Amino acid sequence: MGASQGGVGRVSRLGLDGGCDRRSLRLLCGGAARNVRDSVPRLQVSADRPLIGGHVSTRGGIDKAVDNAQRIGAEVFQTHPTPAQTWTPLRLDDIVLGVYKEKFARAGLRGHYLHAVYLVNLASPKASLVKQSVGSLVHYMQLAERLEADGVVFHPGSHLGAGFEAMLPQMGAALREVVVRSATTRPLLLVENSAGSGGCIGCSLEEVARIVEGAASDRVAVCFDTQHAFASGYDVHTAEGVAHTLSELDRLIGFDHLALVHANDSRRELGSNVDRHANIGDGEIGSEGFRLLLADARVRRVPWILEVPGETQDGPDLVNVNRLRACAGRPPAQPEAVAAV
Repeated sequence: MGASQGGVGRVSRLGLDGGCDRRSLRLLCGGAARNVRDSVPRLQVSADRPLIGGHVSTRGGIDKAVDNAQRIGAEVFQTHPTPAQTWTPLRLDDIVLGVYKEKFARAGLRGHYLHAVYLVNLASPKASLVKQSVGSLVHYMQLAERLEADGVVFHPGSHLGAGFEAMLPQMGAALREVVVRSATTRPLLLVENSAGSGGCIGCSLEEVARIVEGAASDRVAVCFDTQHAFASGYDVHTAEGVAHTLSELDRLIGFDHLALVHANDSRRELGSNVDRHANIGDGEIGSEGFRLLLADARVRRVPWILEVPGETQDGPDLVNVNRLRACAGRPPAQPEAVAAV
């Protein structure tokens, strides 16, 4: 590993100073790339057929997520198993877990991701908030293990004026604590890039890369959000811009560390730093931007999850699933009949 500054090692594969090559990064991270690929056989991801789904509600019980995923023609899905704006944990008994697993198996779905609560902030200068955030992520990782989910997506948080460099070592330590305390073997912990407002970190791919590096764990990978990237100044709506963005993603992070894409159009202009999602084709990125992104085999190999408002403002729907499928050159999906368990 290269020289350390401020307690954070610099890795050239991540576009930083130092003399560490791609092989050294993989040794440092304990095989994060291998673990991302290890999740692929179960998901049966291929470059010719990207899996597409959406974020769905668990209102009425965690098993309802399966029903809702089927209704929108999803192959994969993401959920908030607990209210997104509270620290309330989910007490999942064996009976409920059994119902969920049976429904999931019958539905033939190919993957499931959990999204951490929005209160999580590993970059906060407030020790009490960091402690609570770590505890919440540990709970989610253990919950994901029981549900046999593939990963937990989280927002890195805001430094609240303290600065990215000052809080980076703390973030690395917090992520390592989550991995150790959760003691899971299946789910990945996925760092999501941010739109960049309010001191939020992770708005640049370099910051995301350094967060992953700081974690130094094979359980930590990346979720790339198209709207957040666009809001942060990454042009993903022109051929030249998409080529540059994907080149930067490869140079700074590496596609072998990309585990998931959040597919969202943008209500606001390029570089706005405003997190406002639009339905596919209705925003500033547009259908052409998604066609350009999905034309690249390196991003087609991972699942794509919609987090759009939907035609009726109830979240991802069949209309948007099929718009994204069209961008990927896939035929329309049909909503599946929901089987009783």
